[in-house]
Amino acid sequence: MSSFVFLGDMFLEDFNGGAERTSQSLIDTCPLTDGPSPVAIRCSQLNSDRIAQFKDAHWIIFNFSSLSSENKLEICKNLNYSIVEYDYKFCKYRSLELHQRVEGVPCDCSTREENKINLAFYGLAKKIWFMSSAQKDICVKNVPSINRERVSVLSSVFSAGDLRFIDSLRDNPKEETFLIVKTESWIKNFEECVRYAKERGLKYEVVGNLPYHELLIKLSCSKGLVFLPLGADTCPRLVIEAQMMGCELVLNELVQHKDEEWFATPEMCRKHMETRHQEFWNFYE
Repeated sequence: MSSFVFLGDMFLEDFNGGAERTSQSLIDTCPLTDGPSPVAIRCSQLNSDRIAQFKDAHWIIFNFSSLSSENKLEICKNLNYSIVEYDYKFCKYRSLELHQRVEGVPCDCSTREENKINLAFYGLAKKIWFMSSAQKDICVKNVPSINRERVSVLSSVFSAGDLRFIDSLRDNPKEETFLIVKTESWIKNFEECVRYAKERGLKYEVVGNLPYHELLIKLSCSKGLVFLPLGADTCPRLVIEAQMMGCELVLNELVQHKDEEWFATPEMCRKHMETRHQEFWNFYE
């Protein structure tokens, strides 16, 4: 049997997002054991046979919005597992701010009968890894089943190759433009970022749909980054990349990792990123 199984809605080959890049970095650094190589399974492809097949492995569960309640229950009953929590999946909107916007009331998902399985799912995890301290505190407050002794803050995780690539860009000459990344995600608040730049007379450039390493090159040549999310963004990778490359940062309070000690300077941020996968895998030794 495989020593580790990775379960997620999507992986990097499906979607080039920050969460998927962190997931892939953890998969790629999974320590070799005497058993077979790690297995990656999409939530939509999970069934009882696969759960039984890998019942002796430790499961690392990433985003799980497409995981059925039946599979969650079976996992709770039969598996040893950990959760890497990228957002707020105890909420059906994955965001307390979006819940408020849509329903007009604060999130009460943890009290709703149809969501009780999530309480068990979080409560029985051997470990829950969060992206930021602020996110951890919100989840612990809203999900009473979470065992406080089984939680840690991980943050985003970078591959060694991506860190080397970022290092190679740090001395690029910077232009006078602030970068704004266009995305369809409501939480990234693209239009407000543009409005902010215009009102303050900032010279800015909008980019969208760039391949990952092209975006890093563009970021390395920019004076700064404007990033003003509408909802709590637990540990946005783009902001970390901008900090490591010495960009000026225009952020709001919803960038949840921005006041953590490791993020204070580009050098401290870079050093912290180098330790993340080791911090994670040391727990499972």
